[in-house]
Amino acid sequence: MTKVVVLDVDGTLMDTNYLHVEAWARAFERVEHRVPRWRIHRQIGKGSDKLVPEFVAEREAAAEADRLHGELYADMQEHAVPVRGARELIASLADRGYEVWFVTSAKPEELEHHMELLEAEGRVSGVVNSSDVEQSKPAPDIFELALRRAGAGAEETVSVGDSVWDIEAANGAGIRTVGVLTGGAFSEEDLKAAGAVAVYEDCAALLGSGFPE
Repeated sequence: MTKVVVLDVDGTLMDTNYLHVEAWARAFERVEHRVPRWRIHRQIGKGSDKLVPEFVAEREAAAEADRLHGELYADMQEHAVPVRGARELIASLADRGYEVWFVTSAKPEELEHHMELLEAEGRVSGVVNSSDVEQSKPAPDIFELALRRAGAGAEETVSVGDSVWDIEAANGAGIRTVGVLTGGAFSEEDLKAAGAVAVYEDCAALLGSGFPE
């Protein structure tokens, strides 16, 4: 029986993936690494410690790209909005007695902004950030920590994510995972091949399905 629902934030609850792609593209260009945006998009969902080395090998340039991304994204953050049904999903889960946890790579100021727009204050039991663990997604560490903090077993937990990295990480912790298409980088076939037990268009469709079962 499901007791805990673990939700990814960027791309799953918040329509931010394309903003992150643009911020990363500009950051990489400033450190003289021009990267096609479609390639960056396919990496969104990983923590920056895993994403940046895909494109920048030099340590100093990689650190500068990471810093620039945060700076550039902060200027774009005002354009971030919740995906369809995200607020309603969180409210419904909390009202029905499920323990809701967020797992995210978002920086503290980004998360604060997201929490406000999602009307999540008082409805979310906790947040686990990639900075809290040794390895970010697609490693399972962030989900394993969420289970420990929630005091729940993997069999009592279900997660929702938009990328193959979310699904691989959750499955690595033994958590059943549902996919949504709102991240834009991966198809239903991609997400199911990564291990998603079901895939929905967005949070509204997921909620309409009677989730979680």
